[in-house]
Amino acid sequence: MKYSFLIPSKNRLDLLKHAIESIRCQGFEDYEIVVADNASEQDYGSYLRSLGDRRIVYRRVDKPVPVTENWNNALTEASGDYVLMLGDDDALAPDFRVKVAPLVEAGSDVVYLAAYHYCYPGVIPGSPDGYLADVRNCRFLAGKSKPFQLPREEAVEVAEAAFGFRYLFGFNSQHFLFRAGFLRDMAALGGIFQSPYPDTFAATVSFLKAKSVAVVPEPVVLIGISPKSFGYYYFNDRSAEGYEFLANETVSADVRDALREVVLPGDGNNTNWLVAVEVARRALAPDFKLTVDVGRYRILQSVAFLREIYLKKVRAVEEIDAFAAALHAPERAVFAGFRAAIDAAAVGRKPDMARLFAAFDRELGQFWPAQVRMIGIGRHSSIADALRWLERNPSAAQAAGRHRSWRRLVGLE
Repeated sequence: MKYSFLIPSKNRLDLLKHAIESIRCQGFEDYEIVVADNASEQDYGSYLRSLGDRRIVYRRVDKPVPVTENWNNALTEASGDYVLMLGDDDALAPDFRVKVAPLVEAGSDVVYLAAYHYCYPGVIPGSPDGYLADVRNCRFLAGKSKPFQLPREEAVEVAEAAFGFRYLFGFNSQHFLFRAGFLRDMAALGGIFQSPYPDTFAATVSFLKAKSVAVVPEPVVLIGISPKSFGYYYFNDRSAEGYEFLANETVSADVRDALREVVLPGDGNNTNWLVAVEVARRALAPDFKLTVDVGRYRILQSVAFLREIYLKKVRAVEEIDAFAAALHAPERAVFAGFRAAIDAAAVGRKPDMARLFAAFDRELGQFWPAQVRMIGIGRHSSIADALRWLERNPSAAQAAGRHRSWRRLVGLE
């Protein structure tokens, strides 16, 4: 059984080295690492050649391309029986091969992998020292400790929820190990990676189309949140720079035209999510009769817009009237209700806006309430330190510990 590990990258050679090493030390009998270099200024070629490993495939473009295109560049080079897309700031956990191999041998279309999150120091304001954590941001992982087959009905249910802007399982590409034959079948839909958010598209489409989904509930990959990641920009209120970093706003003109009257200012994450599920809806028709809940998207954007004014303070209060004018009458009434709650909270005392917007979020229920178990690994400066700790302490990594909410961890409540 051959594995293909795909790593798109641009100017992050220092991070890429850790990702590659985490794969090479697994003891695989047969594998390849495909590095898709998106016109980096750093000398990737010399480093990769210095490893003297024929299992490393290097593909480079001379001019930068959007992230989704570079993901597909990597996929084009894959020749393995199973394929996993990683970021260059990610890694495989030391026991990846041991825990995943039995499910791969069973031939599932998709193997869903639970993940650690590794945050570099200085990336997230609420966690200046960084962290390693077991993050359960998925409904079907709750209470599970041993591998299992996800019932077809539940796979469809959680995927369809994404079209209503409810996040019931992790969309990140690092969670999805795909059977190569299944990926070839997805070519009839235009491929598994599409839209400005290729991982959101892939997650929803694969859960709807896969005949079998196996789940590894113990973390076997590390999702990196590094100083050079989109997460850094997002959590530091620099989303505009983050989307520029992704350079991934291209989508077919007919999709953009169809959504032109729907899109509202606010959280770009919601808008790219909207585009991703609309592209997925079109790709899956007529086999699936899916509806994108644009009304709910617009309510979520209303809250996001107010958050940018009153909590993040990246917009001016004077912009509210123009935003409200773009809403339909029922939406305007809901928007007015949110504004009234904000005004009431501000009467006679200094408002706790973080708590208020956390209450809005709970009411809207967009995200499954992720639970985070922090793992004390001592002083660390890179994902390599986390990998060394996990290798030395395999039992301690799985020991029960105190959980807290993801939103509290990153300082959003």
